[in-house]
Amino acid sequence: SGGYICGPRNMIEWLINRARSFIFSTAPPPALAAAANAAVDFLSSPEGEKRRRLLWRNIDILAEELQVRPASAIVPWIIGDEQATLAAARSLQDEGFFVPAIRYPTVAKGSARLRVTVSAAHEEAELRSLGAAIKRIAKKKLR
Repeated sequence: SGGYICGPRNMIEWLINRARSFIFSTAPPPALAAAANAAVDFLSSPEGEKRRRLLWRNIDILAEELQVRPASAIVPWIIGDEQATLAAARSLQDEGFFVPAIRYPTVAKGSARLRVTVSAAHEEAELRSLGAAIKRIAKKKLR
């Protein structure tokens, strides 16, 4: 149900008056608006800063394991073939990792991928174990 914009007042006013998708939609439920405000408050707090640092540390750990350069906490592992991607997701599930297979029409045909979502709550050992499992599966698929 929707989203929200943070920005300078003049940009927000412009969007309110010009963005068709906003003009012709309904307001979010009060509970959703309150949750969004609480999220902004949390992210602005010292604890929010601590969690952001921890999240980027965790992203760096997985990036090191997989030898990738992710731009965010969503780390794609592109396999290409849809069936191989589904099989890889099942193998990871068997090892205790929930890593969804993303395939057409969400992504272009031939670019199916695993989508790893890193969080600040992950432990270093979990991320290293996941990295090792992905590398093991990738090695098996290349044989």
